[in-house]
Amino acid sequence: MEFSSAFRAKPIDRLVQPIGGIIIIAYSLMMTALSMEMRFFLVAVGAVAIAFGILYHFHKVFKVYEDHFEFKKTPISPSLKIYYSSVESFEKVGGSKLKVLYMHSGEIKRRTLYIGMLSKDDRDKLIEQLTARTPVLPSKG
Repeated sequence: MEFSSAFRAKPIDRLVQPIGGIIIIAYSLMMTALSMEMRFFLVAVGAVAIAFGILYHFHKVFKVYEDHFEFKKTPISPSLKIYYSSVESFEKVGGSKLKVLYMHSGEIKRRTLYIGMLSKDDRDKLIEQLTARTPVLPSKG
């Protein structure tokens, strides 16, 4: 099923990890006092940071579909799928969190979704799209 819209993390958050990996590699190559094993270790850590940073750069944190939305904080974390018809309520807590109450397997579950990782415009668009698709009105927190 194709998603109707998707939201990525803020650009600065997506670039921190690859830039950090580059800095670690540059540091390890410039420090002549380090042993070869330590240099190799730092280069390997930097390369892994760059690889995960590139995965995170193209990762979509929120995906909005016609009948549900998905939240996946990092590329390797499990995704949370919530159908609009099962949403009991949602509440915006400050500017960075969205608390969702929804029915799952006959019981009400509460999840906190961290929307602070999105830009301000994307947060507003996400809340607008969720409000339009869910049968309940959001409560301001």
